[in-house]
Amino acid sequence: MAAFVRELFAVSPTGQATVTVDLGSRQTFLAWGVLTWLDPTTDFDRDNAAAIDITFIDGVRTNPRLNGGDHLGDPGAFSNLHEGALVRFGRRITFRLRAFNPGDFNCFGHAIILTNP
Repeated sequence: MAAFVRELFAVSPTGQATVTVDLGSRQTFLAWGVLTWLDPTTDFDRDNAAAIDITFIDGVRTNPRLNGGDHLGDPGAFSNLHEGALVRFGRRITFRLRAFNPGDFNCFGHAIILTNP
């Protein structure tokens, strides 16, 4: 088994971080993201949220899983929450970590991938 772990840190002003992990060749993998830390810098309340998702596999967008509400977009929008964990065949996996209303807090997370070469 091979494992890949990458850190993502989303801070003000953008509140977003992305990382693409290249496995070196196309193979079957298990990937997931973990939010490990929230740091309120002012008021942490209803207008705040954090999410980590997998947005692309080999440049192809993954499926949106949630939409609408106070933080996400209309159905089909890229701003929606995409897959949080998946098993696929591919080479390059792109993760995205977001702090919604990043003026109020920072967040940290990990992108994790397991393969069986």
